Amino acid sequence: MKFFKSKKLAYVVAAVLTGALAGCSGDDGKDGVDGTDGDHGNSWTPPVVTTSVETNVNVINYAFDEGSITYEFEVTNEDGELITGLLKAEGKVAALTEKGFINNRTESEEDNVNIGGYGGINMESSRTPDTEGATITEISDGHYEFFLPLAGVNAGTEGIVWLRVGGNSTTGIASSTQLVVNKPEGAFSTSTEACYSCHVDYSTSPNRHASYVAQGMDGQVNFVEGCLVCHGSVSRTATNDEDFSIGGYASNTLSKIGHINHQEFETGFSVMNCSSCHVEETVNINIAGPGCIDCHDTGGIPGDILPSNGADLRALHEGKAFITERNTIKDSYKVTGTPLTLDATTNAWCTTMSLIEVAADGTETVADLHSMYDAGTVSYTGSYLHGVYNKSVVGRISNSYAESYEADGSKTMCYDAAAIDPVAWADAGLMASLRVSFTTADGNEDQITTIHGYTDVTNQVDATVADYDRRHAVGNDSCTTCHNSEANFHKNGNFAEGGLGCIACHNNGQDRRAGNSAPGFGPMVHSMHWGVGSVSTDANGDEVSNAASVIAPQTSCVACHDSGVVDLKAVPNQFIKARAFGVSDKMASPITANCYACHQSDSALNHMTQNGGTISEDVVDGWYKLTTQESCATCHAEGSSVGIEKYHNFTR
Repeated sequence: MKFFKSKKLAYVVAAVLTGALAGCSGDDGKDGVDGTDGDHGNSWTPPVVTTSVETNVNVINYAFDEGSITYEFEVTNEDGELITGLLKAEGKVAALTEKGFINNRTESEEDNVNIGGYGGINMESSRTPDTEGATITEISDGHYEFFLPLAGVNAGTEGIVWLRVGGNSTTGIASSTQLVVNKPEGAFSTSTEACYSCHVDYSTSPNRHASYVAQGMDGQVNFVEGCLVCHGSVSRTATNDEDFSIGGYASNTLSKIGHINHQEFETGFSVMNCSSCHVEETVNINIAGPGCIDCHDTGGIPGDILPSNGADLRALHEGKAFITERNTIKDSYKVTGTPLTLDATTNAWCTTMSLIEVAADGTETVADLHSMYDAGTVSYTGSYLHGVYNKSVVGRISNSYAESYEADGSKTMCYDAAAIDPVAWADAGLMASLRVSFTTADGNEDQITTIHGYTDVTNQVDATVADYDRRHAVGNDSCTTCHNSEANFHKNGNFAEGGLGCIACHNNGQDRRAGNSAPGFGPMVHSMHWGVGSVSTDANGDEVSNAASVIAPQTSCVACHDSGVVDLKAVPNQFIKARAFGVSDKMASPITANCYACHQSDSALNHMTQNGGTISEDVVDGWYKLTTQESCATCHAEGSSVGIEKYHNFTR
């Protein structure tokens, strides 16, 4: 028998005892009139109700017996009042077997295989069982015993125990959340935290079964355990020689959902990067067993789980997919460049790029870029010249540059100063973004990974140098949590450093279409995930949303903005270039551009423009030095009456 103490019940008992002892002192006082037996003048009965908007369940205990499980629990409403008249309850047990977790529903009397099970009382849907012999007994107000016959359990059963009560339409008692009453420790290959690194809060998403996200006894999310109750370790389609199901509740196991259904999860996602989900080594190493057979289909009945016992299969998969190699490259090299200097002889701004190899002990040496390029180890070495103003990249010179290699293999690149418009780039400092792209051992162009670097910013007038310090409101791992392949996305850019390398092309000075999304880096990311850029057209002309668009935008902000703070007052009040309604050479105010990327209704845009925002101002010389009239931060900065944190989630 497993036993759980109810915190709320203990509190009620404590409150009653406290009330009974109130006013006690050394002087007992005079004897009063005898009262009714059991009534000492201080007893208090919590109010009792028959309906609820929210139904809370405190599980007192549960017990397995041969062919049954009995739950004991207390039910209260949203105000903590005891609920009487409960008619509906349902329970599930995913038994832990040698093949993992199995709940095969207790399909029918004819089925001679029963493992775990699912049942209930007063079920109102044809899809849910009204189990013969199930009973609900109200022991006292709000205090119930739910007896559920399940042929697949006995006194020695171990597994995931699940409970939900309420929801009967005739009572007005709301359905409770799904509760994981108990779970075996150490039997899971992944965790809620691993899944929520991308999904953030699955219960708020528009995805299937979002309402089935379960909670534990202390109110914590039990996402994996709640899924495994139905999507266990063995598919429902697995049968024995007599054609009886020896599998679980659902055809799709949770491992299949992870291994197969996530194959197209997102651009730059690799299911072979096992460490993304399996933070610790996997439970099973049997290639014929649950989990492995999702990809390595051996046919027949799934085998038993073989404990890993230190055999870490993650390294095998990550090595095969060159993820280990790309991570090693990323950790072993960095790219640096000298500040841009003006060569008076050639009238060119020049920088020298070096590839620095970093040894395990931190020792740094200059690698020979020239030799590596000739050998094919490196497939691309190059740079872009940028204008920088007020921590903002305001443009890029696309003209070609003269290049040469130094004796140590570093590469010098010189840009013609005449290509820099002295009016358009007045007061803009000069910075070069640098990139070196590596091929993997198989030479696959799709598996290239790039190391990015940036020079300091040089003043065009007096050649003074300042640190390159672009404002970047996301974390280093913000993109690679979901885009985990560690390979390039396109055009020698990747998802490292919070996508910082993308800014070489997607910056505030280039009104790129970016999948019909938006200008600049922030608006583009917002739109490509949740706005117009998240929708594409398939071969039939039908609109198709990408994977990220099915993650609720209001709760998933924290996946990128992982610092817990998005300070609108810190956004520089200067224009960014835009392509408004298909027309180039426009300007947008920055907060409006970011918000409109998702909030694209006419009324939303009207609200923004009424408060000084714009997405379609005509470009003028020195546009990046002009201040906008948008006043978004006045009302929507964090801490304000309608601050963005009240409608978007920036904390986990």
